[in-house]
Amino acid sequence: MPKIAMSLRVSCLVFLLFYPALSCAEFHGTLTMTTNNVGRWFTKNHNSVALQANVDYQHKSGLYLGSSVSTVDFKNKEHADTAQAEVIPYLGWTFKLTDQWRLDTQWSRYVYDGNLFGHQADYNEFYLFLHYKDLFSGRISFTDDYYGLGEYAIDYELTGKYPITDSLEFSASFGYSQARASLGSDYPYWNIGLTYFYKFIAFDLRYMDATETSIDHAVEKQKHEHYDPPLLDSSVVFSISMGF
Repeated sequence: MPKIAMSLRVSCLVFLLFYPALSCAEFHGTLTMTTNNVGRWFTKNHNSVALQANVDYQHKSGLYLGSSVSTVDFKNKEHADTAQAEVIPYLGWTFKLTDQWRLDTQWSRYVYDGNLFGHQADYNEFYLFLHYKDLFSGRISFTDDYYGLGEYAIDYELTGKYPITDSLEFSASFGYSQARASLGSDYPYWNIGLTYFYKFIAFDLRYMDATETSIDHAVEKQKHEHYDPPLLDSSVVFSISMGF
């Protein structure tokens, strides 16, 4: 997996460059098993079980960096060298605006160990987050080369959380992927669910759905020859995560 190895080398280089700052940082990690690896409005593993991991460092100055890895399966076996893993190294900075409001900026790089639908699909994405306590967050992200298609995409998402008890939390998200230029459609998506926390383990049960709108059939026909993931359709997703 040369591309994954390259991503890991880049991550190690970033780690070494920021090592003096990271020596005062907090280290966190998460291991997750999920019944569906959902990427906003589509499934990255064709509605089957996926394994995921994430590690990150958070410095008191606001600097953070890390990487996540997940199994993927886009069911495009007719193409050679089909990707089976997705690695996302990221680097960001969090700004405390007030005691209740926080602003985050982030760069992420999506790296695959093979091709998606017969072509290289690595790309960069840039994020801006606005958080209110641990109850509300808004996000906007932008890429100028969505899944290596040479076109832009913008994604918007709002998330709300409400603690029912000390160990049970309700949450919901609504998002909108403006991907008409890159895929021929825009994609509204949403989810609603409950998360139960027990010590360092979290159990999450969530209903998710998505649709497509503002369809440009000419662009859709052209682009879907190069990238055509299955649209998420009324799915119930269960996940178990262990943190440290």
